[in-house]
Amino acid sequence: MYSIFLVDDEELGLEMMRDYIRWEEMGIYIMGTASNGREALEKIEATQPDIVLTDVQMPIMNGIDLARKIHESYDSIQVMFLTGHDEFQYVKSAINVGAVGYMLKPLDLNEIESVVSKVKQRCDEVGIKNRSMEAAKANILKELSYEKNEDRAMDLAFSFSRLTRQPETTRYAMALFSIDPKEAEGEQQSLEECTGRLVSFLDHFFKAKNLKAIFVDYKEGETGVFMEAAQQPGHYAWEDLAEAIRSALDFTVTAAVGGQETALSHIHCLYEETRTILNERFYEGTGTIIHAGTVSNQFYTEHMPPFDQKEWFDSINRLDFEWAAQKLHGYIEGLATLRVKKKIICDWSIDLVNELLEQLHKPVPKRAELYHSIYNALTLHEIEDLILGTAEDAVSMLGERFMDKNAKLIHKVRTLIDQNYNQPITINSLSDQVYLSPNYLRSIFKDKTGMTIHDYLTRIRLDKARELLADGSLKIHDIAQTVGYESTSYFISLFLKTQGVTPNEYRKSM
Repeated sequence: MYSIFLVDDEELGLEMMRDYIRWEEMGIYIMGTASNGREALEKIEATQPDIVLTDVQMPIMNGIDLARKIHESYDSIQVMFLTGHDEFQYVKSAINVGAVGYMLKPLDLNEIESVVSKVKQRCDEVGIKNRSMEAAKANILKELSYEKNEDRAMDLAFSFSRLTRQPETTRYAMALFSIDPKEAEGEQQSLEECTGRLVSFLDHFFKAKNLKAIFVDYKEGETGVFMEAAQQPGHYAWEDLAEAIRSALDFTVTAAVGGQETALSHIHCLYEETRTILNERFYEGTGTIIHAGTVSNQFYTEHMPPFDQKEWFDSINRLDFEWAAQKLHGYIEGLATLRVKKKIICDWSIDLVNELLEQLHKPVPKRAELYHSIYNALTLHEIEDLILGTAEDAVSMLGERFMDKNAKLIHKVRTLIDQNYNQPITINSLSDQVYLSPNYLRSIFKDKTGMTIHDYLTRIRLDKARELLADGSLKIHDIAQTVGYESTSYFISLFLKTQGVTPNEYRKSM
C-alpha cells in the first residue's frame, strides 16, 4: 500500500477527505493531516509519505508553495492538488511545481479513482527508478570498498557524485553489520532472507531519524551502511539501534562502527577499518555494537599464558565435568582479556582436543575437520563450546566404562569407612582414595546404597557406640572419641536424635 498525507484549511473538507473517501479500497492509507502548508511541511519531513493531496488556497503557506518545497527536497513524493477554482493559472502553477494530479471541489468519486490510479502508477515508476538508483549507488560504493588504484577510485567517485548530485568532496562514514550464520541456520531461514529483513529494519530505523543511508551487500551475511559523515549517529544512537535489533529480530547481528570519515575516493579505508573492528567480535562476542575506540589502542599478543593440562585432564578422568568447565572458562576469559591472537588460540585448541581424544584411545578426527570447526568459529566462546563438547563426550564415555565398576568402588568406600570410622573422614578424603570427584562419588554411593555417605558413616559409628555402651566401665566421653566424635555434646545430641534416648538412658535399658 501507498501512504497519503491530506492538507486542507477547511476542517469539514479535511474530515470529508479523511473519513468518507474509500482510500483503503484503492490501496492507500492515510499517513496524516494538516490545516496549512507550514504545518504540513513539518509533518511531511517527519513522515515522508508517498503522496500529498493538498488544497491550493490556504493561509500561512499555500499549496503551490508547499508543493514547490516538497519537490525541492523529495523527488519521490507525488503531489495532487485540490481546488474549487477551475482556472488555468492554477493548473499551470500545479504543473510547474511537478503536480501529478488535479481535482476540483466538490470531489467526484470517479474522478478521485482516476487521478489516484494515475498517481499510483507514477509511484510505481518512481519506486522502480529509486531502487535502480540505490542499486547503482550501492554497486559503486562496493567497488570503491576494494579499489585502491587512485585514478580508478576517482572515476568511480565522479560517477557516484553524478548520481547523488553531491560534490565529490562530500565525506562519508561507515558501519558494517554482520549476521551470525549459525543463528540464521538455527531459525531455518536463509542468510539471504535474514539480510533482507535486517536491511529493511535498518532502513526503517534510519528513515525514522531522517537519516539517509546507502546499504551495500558484501559477502554472505555482511551489509555495509554508508551515510554522509555530518549525519552519522552518535554513540548512544548506535546503542539504541543494537537494542532495537535484539528486540525486533530473531537472529544475532554484530556491528562495527568506524571512527573515520573520508572522501569517496578513499572509501576502501573505511571498509578496511570496519573489517578490523568487526574482527574484535572474536573476543567481544556476538550481538553487540563494536566501536572504533574499542580497538584503537588494543595490543594483541602471541604469548599463551600457562594452562595446567594435566590437572584439567585429571578432572575429566575423575568425571568432574563441572570443575573442568569452570577451569576452561576462566582460562578462555583470560585469553580474551589478553587479546591473544586468534591463530595461536586455534592451534592451542586443536592440540588440546587432539590430546584429549588420544588419551581416551578414541580415533582422532581428520585434522582438516578440526581446522574447519575451530578456525571458522566467530568467537572465542564458540571455541570454548567445541572443547567442552568434546570434554562432555569424554566424561560420558568414561562414565559408561566405569559403570560396571561402580559396585566395586562403593564396596571399597564402605570398607574404608568400616575400617576407619574412628578417624576423621571427609568426602574429599574418600574421593581421593578412589580417584573420583566428590560430587560423582556422592551420586553413585546414594544410587547403590540408598543413603548418603554421611548417613552411612553415622550408622557405623553409632552401631559401634551401642556395642561399647555395654561396657559399664567406659565413660560416655571415651566412647564418643573412640567412634570418631571429638565433641561429646554433639555425640549425645546425635545419639538422642537417631536412637530416641541418650547414651546413658540406652545403657540403663540394656
